[in-house]
Amino acid sequence: MNTSKYALTSGNIVTPNKIITHGSLFLENGRIEKILDEPSGMPDKNYEVIDCSGKIIMPGFIDVHTHGGIGHEFSTCTTDHISELSEFYYSHGVTTLLATLSPLPHSLLILAVIRLAEYCAENRDHTNIVGIHLEGPYINKAMSGGNQENYIELPDFEMWQKVREAGRGYICLMTVAPELPGIISIVENAINNGIAISVGHSIGDGNVMVQAIERGATQVTHIFNSMPTLHHREFGLLTEGLLSNKIDAQMIADGVHVHPKVIQIAVKLKTADHVMLITDSTPATQVGDGEYMSAGKKVVVKNGVVRAGDGALAGSTLTMERAAKMMNKEVGIDLPAVSRMASLTAARSLGIDKETGSIEEGKKADIVVLDKAFDVKITIRGGEIKHRK
Repeated sequence: MNTSKYALTSGNIVTPNKIITHGSLFLENGRIEKILDEPSGMPDKNYEVIDCSGKIIMPGFIDVHTHGGIGHEFSTCTTDHISELSEFYYSHGVTTLLATLSPLPHSLLILAVIRLAEYCAENRDHTNIVGIHLEGPYINKAMSGGNQENYIELPDFEMWQKVREAGRGYICLMTVAPELPGIISIVENAINNGIAISVGHSIGDGNVMVQAIERGATQVTHIFNSMPTLHHREFGLLTEGLLSNKIDAQMIADGVHVHPKVIQIAVKLKTADHVMLITDSTPATQVGDGEYMSAGKKVVVKNGVVRAGDGALAGSTLTMERAAKMMNKEVGIDLPAVSRMASLTAARSLGIDKETGSIEEGKKADIVVLDKAFDVKITIRGGEIKHRK
């Protein structure tokens, strides 16, 4: 158990429904012990005081869709690289994430799943990488996006069982195209084994989406992207994804994948309780412009925008604190709602919202401290400082 005791004083504490200005947050035994709406009033002199004057105190970010950064990709990296990625995410305020795997040749996919599951099991007490998101391989080639088409597979239940068993319970989320033949048995098996289903990289229409929701799908992957566009004379997948309160929408809030005004429409329709911010980040994140291999394809990064050879967007170089800043400064969403989209919606989707995802007394001390420019100053996970700038 973490025995560190911290008092974060004089900060602007963002709770799910309000901001406590000049408040204090007391962390003990890895938990949020006390929230006070005053600068100090410290109950115990043994707390290490951290002055957060002028700072924003938010719940640690949760990213359920991220492929990597700093030159490394979860699909192909070594165990040492996974540890480096964990530190990278801490430096951007992420206290919980799902390592996301693009489609790979089947044998390589199993190896990647085994490697990540072993890492999660062996480092569960201190890593922010808590599980795996399989983005495919059962997606539609017609909406491959930045993925290597040759690695996309038709549903095969026997193959799926091998992948699931390799995951040792650490596969938490899978993106599928629900119109594919043979996908229903895989979806049912995944849900029965505690794996959430997200609809994405699909050409399905609204009726296909309705059926997917009835079978247990709870998310839509990077909404507006790699799916048919909204048409006013057609009932499309996107329409149902926006209207259904049974679906949480993953949102890449970088101003490139979705225009800020369109994000406003989505948030008004879905509310902050059904939008989750993701990065869909690639190995180019925090490295710079140039050519890279990502998801089995050569991509070009120019001005921070990642594109495949055909010009299609192929992931991002986004980080979670920049997504939060975009939502607040460009989209005009208040910080309590941003905090729900950056943490609590994803926590609920993963079934861990009773433990983390918001600043509430008794919850895990998963915290990010930001300055007014949304630069990360401190990241705390389970009451332990993981990054300090």
